[in-house]
Amino acid sequence: MKRIILIAMALLLTASTVFAQNFTDIKKDNVAMFHRHSIQFNIAGLAFERYGVAYELRLSPEHALFVQGGGSFPGISEEKEYGFGIHYKYILPLVSDTRFLGLFKSAYRNTFLDFNVRYMNLDGIHDDARFQFDSFFVGPGIGQTHVWKSGFTISYWLGYGPPIGAEFKWKDVVPTDGDSWAKTYKYASGLDFGLTLGYSF
Repeated sequence: MKRIILIAMALLLTASTVFAQNFTDIKKDNVAMFHRHSIQFNIAGLAFERYGVAYELRLSPEHALFVQGGGSFPGISEEKEYGFGIHYKYILPLVSDTRFLGLFKSAYRNTFLDFNVRYMNLDGIHDDARFQFDSFFVGPGIGQTHVWKSGFTISYWLGYGPPIGAEFKWKDVVPTDGDSWAKTYKYASGLDFGLTLGYSF
């Protein structure tokens, strides 16, 4: 199974040689609005004492690689978690002069389809019982990105990847619902969602 994951990651990484193109080929109208690099901070996990940092490289107007990593806040969260992932994005044609939430006018909006490989390692707590969980996830997603003329960027997505090679074990005490909760958590952990704020340039 690890071999499959490594192959998938290699395919994502080599996408740059397959899809890279001369940026002078981009239509003139889009040059002013096209940003090749983006640094983003995932704020979706703040309510769960988690953080995330990401970098996106646009290989062309239609293709991008998105790399992210993050985890729990040291000294704040009782749980210890870290993870990382690499996403390939297929980006649909941009829509210019759009409004985020129908209120805030942005220079353009992109809708993207996503395929990703992710890894998570968690020292978690359930009903005061501690557990260890780690797994890879491979799956699709869909999302949108709004970019303003200043470069300010908001991106959000939702996806799911079933666990691959997952390992779950209770460290000390097994709670009464231990078996059912572990099974539910294992599959629920494949949910992939994000809301990022960032800067594109």
